[in-house]
Amino acid sequence: MDKKLLAILKNFGLTNYEAEVYGALLSVEEAKVSDLAERVKVPRSQIYLILKRLIDLGLCSEKKGKIKFYSCLPPNIGFRYLLEKEEKELKNKFLLIKELEKIYKQRENKRKFFEFIEVIKGESGREYLTSLLKDAQKEILIFCKYIFKKTKERLEKSYNMEMIALKNKVKVRCLYEKNIFYDPEVFPYIKKLIKNGEEVRVIDYLPINMTVMDDRMATFSLLEENEEDVVIFCVNHPALVKLMKAGFEHYWSRGKEVNSKKEEK
Repeated sequence: MDKKLLAILKNFGLTNYEAEVYGALLSVEEAKVSDLAERVKVPRSQIYLILKRLIDLGLCSEKKGKIKFYSCLPPNIGFRYLLEKEEKELKNKFLLIKELEKIYKQRENKRKFFEFIEVIKGESGREYLTSLLKDAQKEILIFCKYIFKKTKERLEKSYNMEMIALKNKVKVRCLYEKNIFYDPEVFPYIKKLIKNGEEVRVIDYLPINMTVMDDRMATFSLLEENEEDVVIFCVNHPALVKLMKAGFEHYWSRGKEVNSKKEEK
């Protein structure tokens, strides 16, 4: 069988043998088991089982009589049923994820009073921060320190995170360290964010990277030079979140307002 056709059929979840038999049926109007045995590299005893499997999947039909003939259904019909089945199974899995999330949140609600900080390392921390930003409803406050080590991929991710919030009409205020505005790789992203509604100020120095969301959640990281070792602390205690927001407002009041034009050196 043509390797390209075999790859296409296996993409739909068919085994090698199933793909071989279906591919053979695809090129003829109908065939007996003996015909298929001559056309495919599949043991004859297996062909009967494979045909039953293909019939169960809705990909082929059986014409009963003294001699049974088999033919494949039009792909736009047979595979449509298969895709609809997969879609239904996928929806059910998403529902199961929601059920698991409920159990997880129940565990979160049962936390003791002092269990109000989560520590997440590496890429998992960035993914978790992304999910928090997507859930923001009203306001996001950001401290953005200047980092020497960065990649285009992570710059794009950070930019896209904020753009999602801005498009959802979430108010975003970001206080940047001054050196960021002189970085030719980073500044174009800031310029676009300003154009899309981000409120920006600049300051000479920030102690940490920090994000506060809707007065209910805050994160901070102690990242210095080694970006791979980033550790993100997620805070959900109301008093601490309030304190971190007050810290943001203090530094924000000391920041210098900017627009989309680059500052003069």
